[in-house]
Amino acid sequence: MLSKDFTQSLVILIVATVVVASFSIVVLIVPNLVRTDEIRANSLAKPLTAIEVSGRDVYISEGCHVCHTQMVRNIDPEVKRDGRANKEADDIYEFPNLWGSKRTGPDLTNLGRKYSEQWQRIHLINPRQVVPTSLMPAYPWLFEQVLTGDEIEAKMRALQTLGVPYSDNEIERARLAVRGVSKGEALVQYLQSLGQDTASDQER
Repeated sequence: MLSKDFTQSLVILIVATVVVASFSIVVLIVPNLVRTDEIRANSLAKPLTAIEVSGRDVYISEGCHVCHTQMVRNIDPEVKRDGRANKEADDIYEFPNLWGSKRTGPDLTNLGRKYSEQWQRIHLINPRQVVPTSLMPAYPWLFEQVLTGDEIEAKMRALQTLGVPYSDNEIERARLAVRGVSKGEALVQYLQSLGQDTASDQER
């Protein structure tokens, strides 16, 4: 039996917390650090373009990741509906990852292979026009708000530091690529990129 003094000891609480945290780091983080090169070599993932990075920021800022997942689990109904199950190597350039945990709307892992750009635009402006039973709010103002591109270079530099293989030339041209593009169009480009890099992998 644990004594009252043991369960109420601040020192023991701190030591136990450090031990558990250290074990978690060893088990969850260290193996991935050791296997990074192997994972990258086997990955089909491609870095997002400057416009797609901006669109991803819009996706996050509008809370799209709250209602949509980007994680196809290895379960037959999901694979049949949404495409092949996610692999560890699919998300090596995702910072932060957008796997999500709630599906008020459908999973978007392979969305870019399902619909045209025009469909995406209509869906964002008025979801009910293409999906009559949709619960998704409309986002028409995103096509009226224009990106300046002032922050994109810093964002891509940060991603480069985290291991995304952007060249200095790509980063230097990013502002001009983004400037003047509407938030809605950037979001469409991001949505259209989803699943494109793994399209050649038809493993089921």
